[in-house]
Amino acid sequence: MEKRYTLFFDEIDQKDLPLVGGKGANLGEMTKAGFPIPYGFCVTTKSYQEFLSLNHLQSFITEGIKDASPDTISQVGETLRRKLSDSEIPEQVKGSILQAMNHTGPDTYYAVRSSATAEDLAFASFAGQQDTYLNVKGEAALLEAIRNCWASLFTDRAILYRIQNNIAHEMVLMSVVVQRMVLPEASGILFTADPVSGHRGIISIDAGYGLGEALVSGLVSPDIYKFNKKSREIENITIAEKKIAIIPLAGGGTQKVELSGEKATSQVLDDSLIQTLAELGMNIESHYGCPQDIEWCLSSEISATGETVPTLSIVQSRAITSLFPLPAPLPQDDALHAYFSFNHLQVMTDPISPLGIDMLRMIASFDKGARCPEDYRVMTSAAGRIYIDISELLAHKTIGKSFSRFLVNADALMAASLSELMNRPDFATRIKKNEHTVKSVRGFIKPIAIKALKNLTYKKPEGTVEFVGDYIDKRVRQIKEEVNKAKPGIERLEAIYNSARFTSDFQVLLPKMAPAMLGFKALETLEEKFLGGHKYAQSIVTGLEGNITTEMGLLVGDLADFVRESPELIRELENEDYDTLFARLDNLPGHAGFKKAFHSFMTKYDMRAAGEIDMAKDRWIENPEPLVRSILSTAKTAQAGAHRLEYKDTIMKAKLAAEDLIKEVETKHGKLKAKVIRRVVRVVRNYLPIREHPKYLIMKLILICKKAFLEEAKILVAQGHLVTEKDIFYVGFWELHKAIQENSSLLELVKKRKEEYQHYIRLSAPRLLTSDGEGIKGSYQRANLPEDALVGMPVSSGVIEGIARVITDPTKASLNKGEILVAPFTDPGWTPLFINAAGLVMEVGGLLTHGTVVAREYGIPAVVGITDATKRIETGQKIRVDGNAGFVLVLEE
Repeated sequence: MEKRYTLFFDEIDQKDLPLVGGKGANLGEMTKAGFPIPYGFCVTTKSYQEFLSLNHLQSFITEGIKDASPDTISQVGETLRRKLSDSEIPEQVKGSILQAMNHTGPDTYYAVRSSATAEDLAFASFAGQQDTYLNVKGEAALLEAIRNCWASLFTDRAILYRIQNNIAHEMVLMSVVVQRMVLPEASGILFTADPVSGHRGIISIDAGYGLGEALVSGLVSPDIYKFNKKSREIENITIAEKKIAIIPLAGGGTQKVELSGEKATSQVLDDSLIQTLAELGMNIESHYGCPQDIEWCLSSEISATGETVPTLSIVQSRAITSLFPLPAPLPQDDALHAYFSFNHLQVMTDPISPLGIDMLRMIASFDKGARCPEDYRVMTSAAGRIYIDISELLAHKTIGKSFSRFLVNADALMAASLSELMNRPDFATRIKKNEHTVKSVRGFIKPIAIKALKNLTYKKPEGTVEFVGDYIDKRVRQIKEEVNKAKPGIERLEAIYNSARFTSDFQVLLPKMAPAMLGFKALETLEEKFLGGHKYAQSIVTGLEGNITTEMGLLVGDLADFVRESPELIRELENEDYDTLFARLDNLPGHAGFKKAFHSFMTKYDMRAAGEIDMAKDRWIENPEPLVRSILSTAKTAQAGAHRLEYKDTIMKAKLAAEDLIKEVETKHGKLKAKVIRRVVRVVRNYLPIREHPKYLIMKLILICKKAFLEEAKILVAQGHLVTEKDIFYVGFWELHKAIQENSSLLELVKKRKEEYQHYIRLSAPRLLTSDGEGIKGSYQRANLPEDALVGMPVSSGVIEGIARVITDPTKASLNKGEILVAPFTDPGWTPLFINAAGLVMEVGGLLTHGTVVAREYGIPAVVGITDATKRIETGQKIRVDGNAGFVLVLEE
């Protein structure tokens, strides 16, 4: 087979990526498609391999880089680059390069750019990591630039990027693009989707004078032009003061020059050129089928008539990898669709596994009758997060405003984002409308609302916890029987599909839950109305007896009390062989009280996990490590029985606050109003404890189904269709259904999904997303807070100062008594950490989400909804959490 050391652009397309890298393949592809690409050629990876072989560099690179770490990267990279820069280019490679150069133009100035084979892939962009040399002229200069490009495969940034993205260094090869140099009057970058908001309908153009290096290196602020694809109009022009330009020099090289006067503040591109460039960008995006990051330049040419004609050229295009994906399946209409993040509502912002997403879709049943991925129109997904299409509800103004008010209780920033969207001038004309959906929702909610109203106003609330507990026990037995009796294969999947549906459970449980939430808001409103303040309400909703998650935390404290007094139990729990923990505890002589309490605990809470809405997450019965860590931490840092005493004290204070509120209202407003208050207090104290019960039932259901899926996985592993049993979670339910039906392999699909997950976990998910791809950002509107305050939402009253402990993974961390927990989110799997917490700070959450409910139960101050709290606060810092005003201050580093 012929070794091609160089390839011209018109010989190249995407299939040649292994030979010419991402940049080279794109330039070849666009050249063949007829886009205005300055001509040139690629020095192929074959040349690079010959270069390595001649100089015996492969083993040198492998040995030098195998143990590279973030601390040693700089030294390793410098050694490798120096060695490559000093090595000889093979004669046959050199000859091919010079021949291609003479064909393209021996007296031409060139731009010489690195093009790695791992560059510009689906989930990785290597932009700016390897070297570029501009205005290169002559044989010696060209060969030196090419050799330096090869060496730049080992810049510090490139090595670190490959480590972070799990890309094997030895698998990455380097091609070099040699392209005729355009001597531009202006240049810049065009994004065919807004890189800040993610809006796919907006083109954003950065423009500056001279070469684009001034923009890329951050030396100058560019003009920014926004262009609307649909209207084909310029939406916004921002003209920057451009003080510097980099221009090419005659004879080679570049020069930085200062700009002044009118030129520095003039518009770089006139409106007609903006229009032309935007149209060109749309054509390139259409060719590739995804949003593009395009480098362009503007030069002048003399026409046949002697006129100076502005000419636009494209010097590079790559996919924008930083955009948050669009919800899928994406509607095919032209209407605006709005999606809220189910993950944020469930305070778990990490990606969910594909099978985990479909499990939740089956439970929620918003897309009734869905039997393939394309059937999910309401409960869509994007980057491993669930997004629910609420467009048709928002189109109804009254329902939309009510939904926004409801969201304040779950996530205030999401509610603010929704209000921002609904207040836009074009919202009413663009939003998706469907009266049938509104009628269906009303039909579902009406009987629930009637029952809820009765429960709120006159039904006896006492006994609610017991009723719901009995209902859950019955449902768990029923689901377990239906799933376990099904035969392996399609019958078992169908049993899961039919048993998972939660519609009837919502109809039973929501009439009990709604009075709790309505009562809580009513209590705050009535206290404000009658007494002009919020002295009592926050205390009244603490110490709620029967909350199934709070009880779990208390039971962890009880287990810690047993462990604290026993060196044997401490030894067994400190043994990190968690796979054998249950057997070791069973075989341990004595300790009957602990064993009974522990077995009882696991029977009730075996299905708990951090991030538990994702079925793929290890449950405590599968991996008890996080539970064990919490028990040990509590045993070592808290006093025996302290948790029970503190809880009793909280209950007592809550009941006293209730009586004091009733008495004060009676004294000031009479017995009738006091009677209303007493009713609301009864409702809140009896209905609010079941706030966590529906999720408890869902988690029990998920564990039953998970065990059934893992049984299917065993069969698939034995058939060679999966590598490991846990790989099944990377497969969607209907993909699994089809694979079992057709006896087909899932190996390639799983591999692809694992790569996607590594990309998705690095993306920050917006709370509110539109079908335009725009992530709507809301903000808190509050004044008179301290300077440097981290502003959030107050959800549990009180002020505390203490040492911050930032925890992002509760399975590997513990909290000492008196520390303040700072977390991205919490769910019931985090609850054991609350026993020792003196305060709580979270990035997401609202008045009625898990962490805030538990914080109020334990009487600790809490502030939630602080964006990037886990990055802005560091472990060990002394902070103040103000749960009254809703902010956090860093007091000491």
